[in-house]
Amino acid sequence: MKKSSNKQLLMNKTGDEIQVALVEEGRLVELIIERPESRRSIGDIYLGRVHKVVEGLKAAFVDIGQKSDGFLHFSDVGTTNEDYRALIEDDDDDENGGPDDGDELLSIEPAGADTPPAAAPGVKPAARSGGKSRSADEQEKAEKRQSYTQLIAGKLKPNDSILVQVIKEPISSKGSRLTSDITIAGRFMVLLPFGGGQVAVSRRVIVRKERARLKKLVRSMLPEGFGAIIRTVAEDQEESLLKQDLEKLLAKWTQIEEKLQDAAPPQLIFKEDTIISSVLRDSLTSDVTEIVANSASIHKETLNYIQWAAPEMVKNVSLYQGKLPLFEGYGIAKDVESIFSRKVWLKSGGYIIIEHTEAMVVVDVNSGRYAAKREQEENSLKTNLEAAREVVRQLRLRDIGGIIVVDFIDMLDQKNAKKVYDSMKTELRNDRAKSNILPMSDFGIMQITRERIRPSLMQRMGDQCPACGGTGVVQARFTTINQIERWLRKYALQHPMKFQQLDLYVSPTVAEPLQNSDMKTELKWFLQHMLFVQVKLDESLRSDDFRFYSRKNNKDITAEYGDI
Repeated sequence: MKKSSNKQLLMNKTGDEIQVALVEEGRLVELIIERPESRRSIGDIYLGRVHKVVEGLKAAFVDIGQKSDGFLHFSDVGTTNEDYRALIEDDDDDENGGPDDGDELLSIEPAGADTPPAAAPGVKPAARSGGKSRSADEQEKAEKRQSYTQLIAGKLKPNDSILVQVIKEPISSKGSRLTSDITIAGRFMVLLPFGGGQVAVSRRVIVRKERARLKKLVRSMLPEGFGAIIRTVAEDQEESLLKQDLEKLLAKWTQIEEKLQDAAPPQLIFKEDTIISSVLRDSLTSDVTEIVANSASIHKETLNYIQWAAPEMVKNVSLYQGKLPLFEGYGIAKDVESIFSRKVWLKSGGYIIIEHTEAMVVVDVNSGRYAAKREQEENSLKTNLEAAREVVRQLRLRDIGGIIVVDFIDMLDQKNAKKVYDSMKTELRNDRAKSNILPMSDFGIMQITRERIRPSLMQRMGDQCPACGGTGVVQARFTTINQIERWLRKYALQHPMKFQQLDLYVSPTVAEPLQNSDMKTELKWFLQHMLFVQVKLDESLRSDDFRFYSRKNNKDITAEYGDI
């Protein structure tokens, strides 16, 4: 199929799994996957029970019915309207002819395709037009935050019920990150049920007149006590569409209030929209020229949503009729498969290696071929620029968050290093996830932080390797045999009674050299330690593991006499 320079949304359903792919210029840049056993929880609202409050961490652990308690930092705890107003200020400056710092209020574009916008207490206050200096103003805010922390610590008590919302999914052994500043995301705005009349506009709406129109319009619609964040897609939209969106959000809040009346913690109160509605809500922009589904039910849901939200785009929606699978037909199947590959090739002949560690993700850029010395700087720059684009694509595609360290090919000219840095910044602007980037160091290292709200796609789609335990390296079988012999020496020293009978279970990989040695291993061990040891196979064991059982009572005694 011919590649297009425009964006495409491909919705693929296979069994119980739904995959939504965002394609740009014929290449896969984002992939969202949902399975019944791992449904997204971002945006879900729970009535939780405070398990414990840890003032040293400035946080509380809240039981919301998941495997691990959720983490609620004091800065994510909402307060009464008076406390709320003391922490942020209304952004009326641009309406009153003051400095238009409202453009810096916040970016409400979601961090991921299915991420709700940030809650209003994270809003950056607009600068005051007069009075205190900036440093004095910041000092005052710091004092407010301190008093706010003390206020929250005093209010939260174990066993208290609290309404919370998931803003980050559980990652590894960590529970969900929670907030009690509830937000309900819609197509054109985000409703703040405890917003106290606050109205903010996405900084991506840059026309002052349009910003003022939207704020005035939404303020006139909001019930008393509610707030709202107006999204970028609301720009130039008619009043009727904004009103419909607000009515839907208010109806959802009414349902939440009704369910709360007889709820007992921990309990799920509100479930975010389906993956299809969420993706359309957050990814449907004017440059999406094709929306294709291979499922009649998904096609119908898509049409229903677009007929309301963007009726002019109904013509772009179609039900896939091709003979090949959807992703094969659009030429992105290989991109999906590449998610699990460590090595990603570049068109120039170079490649990048992506390694996951406990603390960070490390990306190594390699030229892949020898270049003449006089051309080395030019070739290095070319490869690094291409790698910068590919690294950002892979971050989005694999949904990699946290700390990312990129080791570029060394360059002598600082101007070239600046070009790579500028290229990386430009590419990251297309990423909805929030990120920070530092210039390239003298060692060719560039550091990036990218917002992580859920486990990476590799973690969600893959299982840890049973052979290596996720390390990527398998212990040599002779090292395991040496550990076994040290175990036997230790056991024999602590058990002077001779002729005891033991069963040794090992993987077939380790058993092979034991059974094929010149002197039968079992006889050798008997002569050395006066122990009867019988080697048995256990295919469930890794090559770096073994188990000793006492044949007398069939008890596992491995841990009692650990390796020395």
